[in-house]
Amino acid sequence: WNLLVKRFPALSLNSRELTIIMAFMLVACFPPNAGLFRHFQRQLTLPWYYLAAGGQSEWEKFHILEYIPSFLFPTPAPYVATNGIVHLDDTVYRGIFQGLARGAGGISVSAVPWSAWVGPMLYWGPVIVLMSIAVIALSFLVHRQWAVHEQISYPLAQVLSTLVARKEGTGMPDLFRNRLFWWGFLPVFCLYMLDYLNQWFPMSVPGLKTLLPNLRSWNVPLQQYFPLLTKSDGFWYLCSQTLMFSVVGAAYFVASEIGLTMGLSQLLVVLFAAWFYTVTGSQLSSRNDIGLMRGGAYLAYALMLIYTGRTYYFSVFRNLFRRRPDPESHLPVLAARTLLLATLGFIGMMALMGLDWFIAVLFALLLLLLFLVFTRIICETGVPFMQAHWWPAPLLTSILGPGALGPGPLVLIGFFGTILAQDPRECLMPYVATGVKMADDAKIKLTKLFGVLTAAVVLALALGFVSVTWTQYSYGGLNDQAYAAKMVPTDTFNKAAKLISEMSDTGILEQSQALHGLGKLKMAGPDPGELGLLAAGAVGVVVFFMLRFRFSRFPLHPVLFLVWGVYAASKIWFSFLVGWAAKSLVVRFGGGRVYHQLRPFFIGLIAGELA
Repeated sequence: WNLLVKRFPALSLNSRELTIIMAFMLVACFPPNAGLFRHFQRQLTLPWYYLAAGGQSEWEKFHILEYIPSFLFPTPAPYVATNGIVHLDDTVYRGIFQGLARGAGGISVSAVPWSAWVGPMLYWGPVIVLMSIAVIALSFLVHRQWAVHEQISYPLAQVLSTLVARKEGTGMPDLFRNRLFWWGFLPVFCLYMLDYLNQWFPMSVPGLKTLLPNLRSWNVPLQQYFPLLTKSDGFWYLCSQTLMFSVVGAAYFVASEIGLTMGLSQLLVVLFAAWFYTVTGSQLSSRNDIGLMRGGAYLAYALMLIYTGRTYYFSVFRNLFRRRPDPESHLPVLAARTLLLATLGFIGMMALMGLDWFIAVLFALLLLLLFLVFTRIICETGVPFMQAHWWPAPLLTSILGPGALGPGPLVLIGFFGTILAQDPRECLMPYVATGVKMADDAKIKLTKLFGVLTAAVVLALALGFVSVTWTQYSYGGLNDQAYAAKMVPTDTFNKAAKLISEMSDTGILEQSQALHGLGKLKMAGPDPGELGLLAAGAVGVVVFFMLRFRFSRFPLHPVLFLVWGVYAASKIWFSFLVGWAAKSLVVRFGGGRVYHQLRPFFIGLIAGELA
């Protein structure tokens, strides 16, 4: 655009305007995929597909789907007749199972049964919007503490700010005038271009795997030399890796102890699992056991974040109910008030949708805690792809026990959790936090940005819902591999059915079902083994925090317990290790001046891989 209008400087976009555009673009990445709508429509329809297909005897025995109010499903809502047959509308439900399109093209927008979604969206719409507003407000609330008081690095914001920085009225980013940027960009871009051309001309152009087979990928059969390590189900990620240049570039911008910790995370979790097997004779499961440890680590990390910023948060709380807060506290107080009101509205909507108010409060707090700590991971590590791999519903069940929750809340919080936080690889809060940091560095008024970002998210939610719903009715909701189309719609109900079955066998099902509110605490009965795993993760975080406070050169960071065993971390540990080694060598032999001079080179690595 700037190149087109270079003769009309008033029409060109400056760095501040491009920063706002970038912030809009970031938050618009949240709705369409795993952050929300990859699972939303499927979760409201596909469970009925698997119930109708048979093989879900536990669901049928305990009427699992009947714990979810029928008004939360598209109309006409499915039902199970007395003869056990599941009745489904052909267009609304079977249409989304297989798709309504015939041939290569999709259906027209008017062919989507929009009227069937009006009823449930009167409930789901406010829930999603209120949670989004709460998350945006939380991002603005913690920004000053993280960016100013703690001065964490925000690596992704650093890279993006450099990409949009340019002199007034010029079309080319300042970065493009730096030769080091092109030294990083061109080799990576050309390497990938070989693979790209190989797709078009496989007989004429060799791909990277043929030309340079060991450049980006390697495999070492470590199991032949260290068979004990195979007792960890994450062992295989130590044997093979793929070099990701964007992760190497991002690692250059993070603190050295964080880069080293991310680089060693997979090795340390494998060694820990091997040690655990040696001591106990039992194997740790990355998804369940290590996941519970991560849940405990998130809880402890959130408490440490609050403790570290206690002075700042107390000042915000002190002004929370004042008619005229201190001018310096205006934005944090506005964010805190918005967070409080949106969270209360979110809890109220969940109660209106059938969830017990006490469980709704706990679920909402755990959901916000997950997003808060997850965002802190992104803002400290700069990792472009991460997952949490623990969920509020199972964690709440581990803390209170299934008897304290009751069958209805067990099903509902699992149902809500799969929609709102199943796989936050596209999570709203890190996008907002990155955009806010960029805007703050560009001297943009954050109070105004708060309002326009909220409007942008609401618009993105509306467009995302329309586009994804049309896509699934055109091509089918089952067309998304085994994970989103099979595991997610069934796993949460399978777990709930198992727990309800256990309550039925022990004779506490009816008693549990009759309790409400705080009365549910009478039947609190957590599993000691699961509590032990939660405590282990929490203790690890606290111990590492204490070691870092006591010893300034302690080489590892508590983020270890937040990411180890996660699929995303297991795929990028080697790239982080390469980036950490490169940064360490530069700082050791070149000092701070050379470190800053080489920043464009590593941004070039990132841009080359993206391009």
